[in-house]
Amino acid sequence: MRELLVASLALFATTLFAAEAQAKCYRFSNAPSDTFVCVGKNGSDSFDDRKAAKKICDEKAGKDCGSVGSTSSSCHSNSNLCYDESGKAHRSLKDY
Repeated sequence: MRELLVASLALFATTLFAAEAQAKCYRFSNAPSDTFVCVGKNGSDSFDDRKAAKKICDEKAGKDCGSVGSTSSSCHSNSNLCYDESGKAHRSLKDY
């Protein structure tokens, strides 16, 4: 019985961690509506990731993009406003 409890807790913790690691495409509060910046494909969501994404957004938008408004594991923009970590524009990015 104890083994089942430990296994259940381990599975729950792994699922919780995996769900948090998915959000790597950032949309900022003052950015144009379909502008996203996707950084780091290794599952972290660190302050450095957000800082790098904001820097790219500010440069591409030509203004302060503000704070993170939402996150996702992918983005799609008909206007090619999905930027990768090098600042290159794409129509869509996924698996971040």
